[in-house]
Amino acid sequence: MKKILFLSIMAVMYFQTIDAQRRGGEKRTPEQVVENLDKKLDLTDEQEKQITELYKDFFNQKLSRDERKTKMDELNSKISSLLTDEQKAKFDKMKSERSKRK
Repeated sequence: MKKILFLSIMAVMYFQTIDAQRRGGEKRTPEQVVENLDKKLDLTDEQEKQITELYKDFFNQKLSRDERKTKMDELNSKISSLLTDEQKAKFDKMKSERSKRK
């Protein structure tokens, strides 16, 4: 379980770096992150709202690198709890694919 969470954090951090480089270093907004998740997971409107709020809270925190990893684990757990079983499987697959690209 710890490996999965670690890999998911690393994957998210990896894609944020790649995306930031692709867009000239500009940071992604919570809405952009959720829009990307919606494309891949087909989220309901309610899920989109809840996940957007989770990301807004996460992005607004000033965290050290170690704290960010811990909070990202918590964020991914909260997001997973909002997803259906099919969406969870896709979400987990996304996280594992991100870690493989490194």
